[in-house]
Amino acid sequence: MPITSWMIYGAYGYSARLVAERAKERHLTPILAGRDVDKTRTLAEELGFAWRAFSLDDAQTIAAQLHDVNAIIHCAGPFSATSAPMIEGCLSAATHYFDITGEMRVFEHAHAERVDAAARQAGIVVCPGVGFDVVPTDCVAKALVDALPDATHLDLGFQSNMQVSPGTAKTM
Repeated sequence: MPITSWMIYGAYGYSARLVAERAKERHLTPILAGRDVDKTRTLAEELGFAWRAFSLDDAQTIAAQLHDVNAIIHCAGPFSATSAPMIEGCLSAATHYFDITGEMRVFEHAHAERVDAAARQAGIVVCPGVGFDVVPTDCVAKALVDALPDATHLDLGFQSNMQVSPGTAKTM
């Protein structure tokens, strides 16, 4: 199924705002969403995007808000508290789930047998860790292994002048 409608949840947070701004630069049209009506609306109006505000207290409410959304990038932490209800809503709505966490408990939940089986039945992907710390670094490692097949060790290091987001600081 092609992705025709997608959402950024937690859109007014540090990392999600960067994703939303990049989407705007690339002429993409996500739906912005979050728990805070005023913050969500303000950012959506600033960027010219549609928006929705809803809490993560109930998977059925989440599913109802995702009824017309093919994929979500979940950016609202703490993920140890927010990912499970969002994943449940995505399973019910058959919406692909991606998040930016690096929290191990979220990976364990997303890969649990029940969640995996439900995702397969719904025909969706449940993929935490698409932020910088997991999926991209694994891709760099794979590219290096392919480029240097005789290597016996791999050490990755990153240098950045970028500040850590408030959410990342809390997770750490």
